[in-house]
Amino acid sequence: MREIIFNEGLQKIGFRAFFVCTSLECITIPSTVVDIGDHAFSGCSNLREVTLNGGLHKIGVQAFYSCTSLENIKLPSTVTDIGCNAFYDCWYLREVLLNDGLKKIGNWAFYNCRSLKSIKLPTTVTEIGNGALGKCKKMREVELNGIPRYLNNEAFRNSDSLERFLFPAISYHLKNILQTSHWEELEDKVNEVRGVVQWESDKLFVSTATYHTNWNETKRDLGRIIRLISYYELKEVTTTFELALWKFNLQADASNTTNRGAYQIDVPGPVKDTMLQYLDHI
Repeated sequence: MREIIFNEGLQKIGFRAFFVCTSLECITIPSTVVDIGDHAFSGCSNLREVTLNGGLHKIGVQAFYSCTSLENIKLPSTVTDIGCNAFYDCWYLREVLLNDGLKKIGNWAFYNCRSLKSIKLPTTVTEIGNGALGKCKKMREVELNGIPRYLNNEAFRNSDSLERFLFPAISYHLKNILQTSHWEELEDKVNEVRGVVQWESDKLFVSTATYHTNWNETKRDLGRIIRLISYYELKEVTTTFELALWKFNLQADASNTTNRGAYQIDVPGPVKDTMLQYLDHI
């Protein structure tokens, strides 16, 4: 049995369903499956291709443990939880694509994925467990698009090549402000509050040594930077909004109520988006 294509309607792949099925090479999981059970494909050493469709919520404990031929995995946005040891000892796993929606990466989830060079963690991740990305010997960078509430101090243990943690989402907002008249003022203030966070070549990052020292301190300093960005984004968008009002010349006679629709304007999309983002941060 080299390939399995499950039919739509199946909801769960049970405990040890294909445990140590060494002849299995390809599987396609339909959108009706919400749960891949514990040890479901554990020890399938020749499994090289896994297709997961939207609808899946949870990947169980050791679900793909020691699938040593697996080279890439793409999780749909419906997955919220990667169980403990889920991809432990997947030696040749080179690419992992995680989407917004994921909340928890369990203990030892990707431990000893020795071919993995980098990973991008989505904004929705709130918890990264002990050894979750440990012993990934080739990993040099980790992108954190959000700020996890809980990041275990040993999450990256024995990942000896890891140099830094990047924060591309926050860097993106900083670079946008760089194009405005507020940049010079903001740059000085960012430098005042960034603490352990480094800023170089338009990138915010934290060194591995800093992460090991105190993640709570990192979260504190990133929070300060985010609040500054929110303030200056609102300042910039307010200016844009005032220009929009002026452009549409809303100095009409207030007593003229016969055609108020003629004086209505649409607030530009980017203006509304920035206002809503600011309200989320305050």
